[in-house]
Amino acid sequence: MLKTYCAFLLGSLVLICLQSYTAGHNAKAPEECCFKFYNKPIPIKSISGYEETRFECPKAGVVFITKKGLRICVDPNFKWVKRAIDQIDLRILEESDTD
Repeated sequence: MLKTYCAFLLGSLVLICLQSYTAGHNAKAPEECCFKFYNKPIPIKSISGYEETRFECPKAGVVFITKKGLRICVDPNFKWVKRAIDQIDLRILEESDTD
């Protein structure tokens, strides 16, 4: 009886470990979170696009992608960031209308 109980307990433990390992590898974890923000305005002509950080990140952030490929974290609450996002969205909308 004790051997059966130990085998059951060990089997359950192995299954739990495998499940958490699999869930951890398949989870949609944040690919990039911002922990520090660049504070100075970035010229809009230097920005090719942006991504918002995922909701799982400890701080909300926006990652501006420059034409040179740099990724710069900025605070989405700054006025200049909001204006830049609006201008980028407008640029993308205008580009899609011409296609």
